[in-house]
Amino acid sequence: MLLHHVFGQSNGVKGAWGHAVGGMGAITQAMARAALAAGVEIRTGMGVAKVLVEQGMAVGVLTGSGEELRANAVVANVNPKLLYEQLCDPADVPVATRERMHNWRCGSGTFRMNVALSRLPDFRALPGPGDHLTAGIILAPSLDYMDRAYLDARQYGWSREPVVEMLIPSTLDDSLAPPGQHVASLFCQHVAPQLPEGRSWDDHREEVADLMVATVDKYAPGFADSVLGRQILSPLDLERTFGLIGGDIFHGALSLNQLFSARPMVGQANYRGAIPGLYLCGSGTHPGGGVTGAPGHNAAREILKDNGR
Repeated sequence: MLLHHVFGQSNGVKGAWGHAVGGMGAITQAMARAALAAGVEIRTGMGVAKVLVEQGMAVGVLTGSGEELRANAVVANVNPKLLYEQLCDPADVPVATRERMHNWRCGSGTFRMNVALSRLPDFRALPGPGDHLTAGIILAPSLDYMDRAYLDARQYGWSREPVVEMLIPSTLDDSLAPPGQHVASLFCQHVAPQLPEGRSWDDHREEVADLMVATVDKYAPGFADSVLGRQILSPLDLERTFGLIGGDIFHGALSLNQLFSARPMVGQANYRGAIPGLYLCGSGTHPGGGVTGAPGHNAAREILKDNGR
């Protein structure tokens, strides 16, 4: 029997996060049901503190509660920088890998909000209900607007007129909210992972959240009054809660020196980690960010191949 231990961020767990992302949450729940039907044991709400290495081989993980889980293969769906710099003993990681991870860039800061709404938003551009409310709604009226948002974030730490993407999953799944009410997520990437001048996101979280709500209200008047509650996740919150370094949902910048055979590094782009028995299957591997399933599919293929299956 081939035993695996897979660990990764908790954004696949159904809850406030899984609900708000809508279709993405539905996909992960379908995957979980299929895994359970195949006899997989899924544990949530428990962090991995360390990858266990014995005689140069990854043999399992140590959880935050001190429990050892052993397996024939350890598969990590986390940022490679987080894996090699925080979850592995430096003595177990080859020098070349340590150097690469020291220079691994995480450049896509993300600011997210989940909101409970008393009613659906009513957009001036397309008033009333309709199929447009079941899709991704991007508030970015022009290329100049998006360019200013990017430059603003570089200079001030966040965009004064942000690009916001809204998803309203309760339009597709009415079990997510009470009758007549809805839940939505607001997603903005034009924020800096670290604020200039040593400022902390903890001191500006509410300010930026107010700005994002006001931005939606500009295009859908009355939206602000419809917000019953909100969950705010700054880049710092995303790092602390989900292990997303700098709030980077892509597990590393999608730049030319971090793509294709260089993701996560030259010589390790085949989903086999720097330590035998350790595999990578997340967005920090080829082909990178987005919800494609390709990294996991490719990693599974290599694991089966290594085990003669």
